[in-house]
Amino acid sequence: MENPFYNDIYEILQTKGCEGLPVGIIAKQVYNRHAGLFNTELTYERVYQNVRFFLWAQSCKPSSPFMGAAQRGWYALKPNVGRQMRIDFTEIPSEEATEVPEKEEKTIDYPTLF
Repeated sequence: MENPFYNDIYEILQTKGCEGLPVGIIAKQVYNRHAGLFNTELTYERVYQNVRFFLWAQSCKPSSPFMGAAQRGWYALKPNVGRQMRIDFTEIPSEEATEVPEKEEKTIDYPTLF
């Protein structure tokens, strides 16, 4: 997505579920994630306007994961959007794989000093 706060907005709404949150709370959480001592250009008003406009524009699109909630100014994720398949790549050890091969004693072919 084009919005620099897209991942933050998505994570915040994903933790809340289908209930959704008002724009003000979403903007506060996004601002707290990015605000810092040395980041003076970022203001709460700027983040609020960015989040509000982004969520409003995205909720109008049918392909967007965001939707407007029952109350005005509330947004939530569409149902079943937050679910994704998790693939487990851990290997189940078999009997053949668990056997440790015995170490063969290496014979030294070159002469030793001792």
